[in-house]
Amino acid sequence: MVCLGGHIEGGKMRIIITGDWHLTNKSPRCRVDNYVEAQAKKIEFVTQVFHKEECDIALQPGDLCDNWKKPDSFKTFWMGKLNGLGLNLYAVTGQHDMRYHTADMSNTPFGVLKEAVGFKLLGANDKVLNKVSLYGASWGEEIPKVKDKSAFNILVIHKMIVVEKLWAEQENYEVAGTFLRRNKFDLIVSGDNHNSFHHTKDNRWLINCGSLMRSEIDQKDHKPCVWIFDTGKREAEQVFIPIEPFDKVVSTSIAEQEKKRSERIDALAESLKKRTNIKGLDFIKRVHERVESLKKKKEIDKRTENFINRIMET
Repeated sequence: MVCLGGHIEGGKMRIIITGDWHLTNKSPRCRVDNYVEAQAKKIEFVTQVFHKEECDIALQPGDLCDNWKKPDSFKTFWMGKLNGLGLNLYAVTGQHDMRYHTADMSNTPFGVLKEAVGFKLLGANDKVLNKVSLYGASWGEEIPKVKDKSAFNILVIHKMIVVEKLWAEQENYEVAGTFLRRNKFDLIVSGDNHNSFHHTKDNRWLINCGSLMRSEIDQKDHKPCVWIFDTGKREAEQVFIPIEPFDKVVSTSIAEQEKKRSERIDALAESLKKRTNIKGLDFIKRVHERVESLKKKKEIDKRTENFINRIMET
């Protein structure tokens, strides 16, 4: 990736904002097209917009990858696709990027791509580009404190922020208006919520692009997008990414089956959480250790292993 563009001055910067990419090496069962190539084409479009709009940096709010368990072929493929694009990418990590939900990225696809492609991981220590300060809060991390209130302060965060509940029983979320009011950043870029929305208050912005791809049946009306943000003018413009008709790329019958199966898994996951709140016991770690032990003994099949991993990642 290239260095910053030459026209940043006095805290003025043009930024392209993206959502959750969920890079993968295989198609969801409900997709009937070449999902990986469709993903690559969308990133190419994002890159074209980046250069056309003369953006200085790109922001990605976590879940860069759809899973931390990826083969070398995945890393090689996406290194080839991402290298040379000229995106000056700054990102945080989401739970799907994390190995057992820990902050150590050294043995993950995210960590490999970060080093190979050259994008930057944001954290509590701000990265200052002239008078624009970039902060990051990866999944589960505390929100950083603003150091210089005279700068244009940006927070990139992977956290479930919503306009309103996505379903009646939803828990562990923040409401966009309340979150923006409590956290005095000039611009907040959030990820984890796969729906697109934005919220403004007192000339400050919260932008959530949603997912780059449509991989679920309930995303029929989702329109993948990016936003172009001008920090000098405090203006933003939404740009929609070209997509095929939903019925052309998604099998609704398979998607319905997957949705029902997902609901059963989610229900089981919630049940396990309620039964395993034991002080001093790292339940997730113990389960993964048990799975690894069974694999060595060849006493567990791949489908069962994937089923257990899905529960643990919920």
